[in-house]
Amino acid sequence: MGKLEYFYAILINLLALLISVNIGSPLTFLVFIIMSSTLLITYIYPLIITPHIEIEKISIKPLQIYKGQKIILKIFLKNNSIIPLIIAKIKVNNQHFAQDIPKSIFYTKPKSLKELEIEIKAIKRGFIEKIDIDINVSLFFEIIPPIKKQIETAIYIYPNFSTINYQSVTNTSPENNIGLMYKLTEEGEFFSIREYQLDDIKKISWKHWAKIGKLVVKQKAQFTNPKLYFLINNISTNEENDEEFIEKVNTFLKYIISNNIEINISTLEKINEFQKITDLKNSLVFLSKITFLKTLPEIEKENLNNKIVLTDQNRILNNTHTSMIVL
Repeated sequence: MGKLEYFYAILINLLALLISVNIGSPLTFLVFIIMSSTLLITYIYPLIITPHIEIEKISIKPLQIYKGQKIILKIFLKNNSIIPLIIAKIKVNNQHFAQDIPKSIFYTKPKSLKELEIEIKAIKRGFIEKIDIDINVSLFFEIIPPIKKQIETAIYIYPNFSTINYQSVTNTSPENNIGLMYKLTEEGEFFSIREYQLDDIKKISWKHWAKIGKLVVKQKAQFTNPKLYFLINNISTNEENDEEFIEKVNTFLKYIISNNIEINISTLEKINEFQKITDLKNSLVFLSKITFLKTLPEIEKENLNNKIVLTDQNRILNNTHTSMIVL
């Protein structure tokens, strides 16, 4: 019960006093005395004990989770007072997490330490550096401000994965076909055959000529690891679309990483500050920290050269000279 209920209790208590005075009822006056004592103790008790309640230490596991998963906060609450802590509630306040109900504490001895576990669920992608914890000490009514404790953390909430059309995004244009990982060369492994075009006679594949009846040449190629530069179009549309877009980017980057392609990635406001992505964890950490912009920053066209913009249908840039992959 909160301040409103406490106010109603005071009104009822005053009503009991008026009745006892008007009718001279000792019983009603006794009710007034009991209620007055209870309301006074309810108000004074939290004021006395609250300054002596503190969080001695806290541990959080795990520190890397996906959106929708849960983490456990282990809190060691210390009662430094000479009187027991009877009732308290602990609430975690952070926009990235949801706590089903506040954690309740029932009785902690004077000068003692109590270990508590609080389970919270990640509801929003991001990198969390601080978590606010409220400890509300009460006795029947919650009428004084809670103890506020800010905990420094380093929690990564990774985006989930979403379905994308791999065939369409990996063959956007011939010059940016990220599926091409062979470079045609004079030396290397056998790649294909082609018609003879006045090449060196030593290159003629006589076995194929015998089978198909015309001169052909063996085409060789060398395996290469493409080096790609991606820009994430982080212009905001709305929160739901933004997070869905990041999940598609997450899926796309996972596919690229699995093909041993070197990725260098950035966002529109940091167009010259590319980060090299070497594995999935690097990618998840990068994506967890992305924030969306309300307005498009000024971008010089030359800064977009040799870069591929990752975008979706909701946020396509008005630049026909920019290579884009629409997820």
